[in-house]
Amino acid sequence: MARLPIFPLNIVLFPGYKLPLRIFEPRYRRMLDDCLASDGRFCVALIKEGVEVGGEATPREIATVARIEEVGDRTAEIVPVTTIGEYRVRIGELDRTLPYLVGEVERMVEPETTELDPELEARARTATTRLARAMLMQIRGEWRAAPDLPADPAELGYRMGTLLADRPTAAQRVLEAPTVSERLRHATPAIEAAAGRFEAALLERGAADHRRGMYRN
Repeated sequence: MARLPIFPLNIVLFPGYKLPLRIFEPRYRRMLDDCLASDGRFCVALIKEGVEVGGEATPREIATVARIEEVGDRTAEIVPVTTIGEYRVRIGELDRTLPYLVGEVERMVEPETTELDPELEARARTATTRLARAMLMQIRGEWRAAPDLPADPAELGYRMGTLLADRPTAAQRVLEAPTVSERLRHATPAIEAAAGRFEAALLERGAADHRRGMYRN
């Protein structure tokens, strides 16, 4: 097992995806300095109990190793940091003797894509396409008939997990899934529900715009 700093957050990081951070607490500034003096890696773990800022937190057992890619001005009050997720780990014994949390971590092997139900994969792709379209329309006013999605079902599951940033518990279930099938099975209903919410918001916005246009006339 390796020992790595643990950064408990109310967000889930997935392998292969970037996570921008803003470091300001003294303990995490110390953690940043120590990471940069080492190999630039630490664990991002969803909080199980406790608070993100100003207190102790207990992390979930399954987390993702983050590698520091860019660091802003370290003398600033808030230090911007860009990280990227590398691989999943299982957190073992915790050490609270330093200002920040440290844990024994064991790398987890990624599951192979075997015996995947084609109907489940098709449903997952349809749901993700719906949500990606609706998000692009609501946030950017941009329509894409076919948003880019990973061809690999395992990577698709992680992409779906990133779209559940506002539902960290659901995202954590995706991260923890031991098989690709379970990854998609956990992610798909949550993505379908999120797509429905975004689509309803778009319809409401369209109706409101129409009403405003009628009143102007």
